[in-house]
Amino acid sequence: MKTITIKSTFAIVLSALLLTACSGQNVKESTTGSTTGDSNNSTVTNTTNNGGATSGTLGADGNSNVTTSEQEGNDFTYLPGANNDPNNTQDISLAGLSDPNNLLSQRVIYFDYDKAAIRPEYMVLINTHAKLLSKYPSLKMRLEGHADERGSREYNVALSEARSQSVKNIMVAQGPSSTQMRTIGYGEEIPIVRGHNTKSWQKNRRVEIKYDDY
Repeated sequence: MKTITIKSTFAIVLSALLLTACSGQNVKESTTGSTTGDSNNSTVTNTTNNGGATSGTLGADGNSNVTTSEQEGNDFTYLPGANNDPNNTQDISLAGLSDPNNLLSQRVIYFDYDKAAIRPEYMVLINTHAKLLSKYPSLKMRLEGHADERGSREYNVALSEARSQSVKNIMVAQGPSSTQMRTIGYGEEIPIVRGHNTKSWQKNRRVEIKYDDY
């Protein structure tokens, strides 16, 4: 009788040890497995060329997903030419304004809703146009600001003017004379897309760079 009791007790203890081991193994697998979650579907992307200059998708696809910390260490300078030589200004020319392969041909800067702050992906574009002004001191441009249809007319005019001024401030910091640039805010009066939805509003929040005689 005593022998049976000992065997039963031993079997129970062994079963408990096996259950504990299995449980521990399951916990370990679950904690080492991959974790998935929702991804950011913004189409704003960043690319870095061989010289370290940062550029991005220059569209009106929504809010920027580039954070301030991601900007640290980036060189917001357009490095033209095959060798990405910062002293090579061959690509920064008046001919570049009509060359679809030249960054100077891009002349629209989009903004987040109710904001006049420049999105990081446009810094290279703005700096490149500023270099063109510096290279040709007699060159003049207009910075035409726009807003979407939401808000009062007076508010949107002020907001669009602030947007054009933001672009000008960055350009002036690169060296050209402030007299080469004129700012104007049209508010909601000249939409580039006529619609009453998010997609239309995104494209209408913009500053257009326009050169006199070009």
